[in-house]
Amino acid sequence: MRSSVTNLLIMNLAISDFIIMIVCIPDIVQFIENRGWRLGLTACKALRFTEVFALYASVMTLLSVCIERYIAIVQPIKAHILCNRKRIVIVISLIWPLAMGCASPNLFYHLIMDIDPEFTPCVVQFPNIFSFIIFKYCEFALFYFIPLIVQVILYIKITKRLFSNDVLSAIEPAVGKEKFERSIKARKGVIKMLMAGVIVYFVSFSPHQVLLFYNTFSSTLFKETWSFLIFVNIMAYASSACNPLLYSIFSQKFRNKFNSMLSCWSSTEKKNTPVPSAVYQGARSKRFVTKSVKTTSTDV
Repeated sequence: MRSSVTNLLIMNLAISDFIIMIVCIPDIVQFIENRGWRLGLTACKALRFTEVFALYASVMTLLSVCIERYIAIVQPIKAHILCNRKRIVIVISLIWPLAMGCASPNLFYHLIMDIDPEFTPCVVQFPNIFSFIIFKYCEFALFYFIPLIVQVILYIKITKRLFSNDVLSAIEPAVGKEKFERSIKARKGVIKMLMAGVIVYFVSFSPHQVLLFYNTFSSTLFKETWSFLIFVNIMAYASSACNPLLYSIFSQKFRNKFNSMLSCWSSTEKKNTPVPSAVYQGARSKRFVTKSVKTTSTDV
């Protein structure tokens, strides 16, 4: 699967999702205990910073995948120049430093707030409310609104291109009906998978954005209840947790590769299983050759 530049980006997305899920474990445990942050200031800053930059990297990767697919499908002549393996590797290598730079305020402004001895949460505290609002709205624009608009527009154009009768009728005679149908089916599957990932991400983080606008323009601040906090956290983590499921549902290649890995593991387990002596003696009595005996052992 590494021969595909799209899969390189999907692998990058998987890495960012994995980082988010791992670094969130201490946060989730302490959230459930509801006693505040008890791992010290260094862990507070480091884990929150890591969680945020991995999230930013995930968004930028989703956007990169969308642009790559748009060029490959709508501008196929330019695709070999603009979307080759070398350029995609450069894009991936730029995503992570850029994500870390944008998330750096979380490294400096997170602190442990002493509300009372039994509850000391790890929170972000800017010097003033104006700085906080500027940061949150820049975050909203750069990693929510603009990526959403760009991806909606590009995926609409991609869909029109894939389902265009004129394009389909022009390509089919050149490649053959059977190959053409397989290619179109595979492309449609990939686009459905990527669009589903985009939808899940933006739905998952919509409660945060709605709350930001509410607290900015409402005369009274929203009172966060325990149930609301649980709901918001579940929605946020669902975005990273759902991507592998979406790949399994929509991508035939992903399913095939996953099954082949499971089959490899299963075959290894079978090879290590001792062969009953009765089977071996029966094989020898029928003058089976050594290769046949090994095959029988593997099957057993």
